[in-house]
Amino acid sequence: MIRQLSFLDLPEPEEESFDDHGIASRHHVLRVSAEMEVGRAGEYLVMADLLLNGWVAYPTSQGVPYDIAVDIGNRVLRVQVKSTKMPKTPASLNRGTPLYVFHTRRAGKGGRRRYSAEDFDVLALVALDRRLIAYYALADCRNDCIAIRVPGLRYGDGGVKCRYFEDAKFEFALNSVLRGNQQEDLSLPRQFNTVNPSA
Repeated sequence: MIRQLSFLDLPEPEEESFDDHGIASRHHVLRVSAEMEVGRAGEYLVMADLLLNGWVAYPTSQGVPYDIAVDIGNRVLRVQVKSTKMPKTPASLNRGTPLYVFHTRRAGKGGRRRYSAEDFDVLALVALDRRLIAYYALADCRNDCIAIRVPGLRYGDGGVKCRYFEDAKFEFALNSVLRGNQQEDLSLPRQFNTVNPSA
């Protein structure tokens, strides 16, 4: 049986870069063989992150609109994973400093299908070169594209729409999902409201 080499089979070359103070840091440069490998690597990284932080998480099978199911006790959160190998400098954003750019509303090869609001609850955005993950509730992702700043790079003022990995923990996304569900419950007619009216 012939097996295609994966980036997991090869030793990772390291690049050394220097910050403004002359301190050297190393980060890995990935050689990924296929789009599928990028997606699968991102899913495994998210699974590991969730499991190591005490969450009960399960991978899903192909054909489901989300990649990971997280059991939070009273319900299951559906997590969709989007991965990228490295930051880009998109010409459309007219900037010189690279960003991690994720297309969040489209699915399938070439983005032929659009996700609906019922497909998943949480979006996990993975930067494979630095092994960073940002979690966002779907309700907090109104644009088709999310740009996340590269940690350690210097950016100019502004950039209100840019986000940061350190501000996007799973617990924040979970709280946002649960707050959104409470608001939905309160907007239901009284006979369908699951909130205790005597409380």
